[in-house]
Amino acid sequence: MEIGSINQPVTERLRQGPLGRLLSCASYSLADWYATPLSTTEAGTLQSLTQQAIQRRLRGGESCVPLQVLLQICRFWLQALPEPPGESWRYPARSEREAALQELVHGQLLVSRKLRPALFHLSLGFRHAAPLLETADYFRLLREHELLACLPLSGEPAAAQDLTALLNEAAVIRRLQRSDRRQPAWPHLDTLG
Repeated sequence: MEIGSINQPVTERLRQGPLGRLLSCASYSLADWYATPLSTTEAGTLQSLTQQAIQRRLRGGESCVPLQVLLQICRFWLQALPEPPGESWRYPARSEREAALQELVHGQLLVSRKLRPALFHLSLGFRHAAPLLETADYFRLLREHELLACLPLSGEPAAAQDLTALLNEAAVIRRLQRSDRRQPAWPHLDTLG
């Protein structure tokens, strides 16, 4: 089934994006962001399409780890209070690329709601992905993860944010942390005696 054959407005947004590449099992990038928040309508439509694609791939004896990851993305956004993806969402990865995808997406979903242990999964995914990335993608992902590490994470889900919002917030936090370090411990010392 074509991406656009169920719900045109919903699928148009996904057609050219990273989720559309996962759905079509096209060449997905490990440097892409897969945790952009989805509405319930988008997640439900995408979940239905993904389940159909998984069945087709299984009948053909093909790997469907990218589709299974996509299915977990949909399930994450369909929950009223998203639970962190657990170990049960992992499928046997047949390559470093598939292992990297699983860990990176797991970390991205967690950080999109500022949940622990997002940074652990991003770091693990980056280690799997590093030898597979082009130089520009390697440094872009490294910079993103360094910035995301500035975010305060907790056990309670925060409002969902896309990558741009997360990076902007993290950049502000980093600047504030740096300016705090530049302040002398005793800013009002009397130097005259």
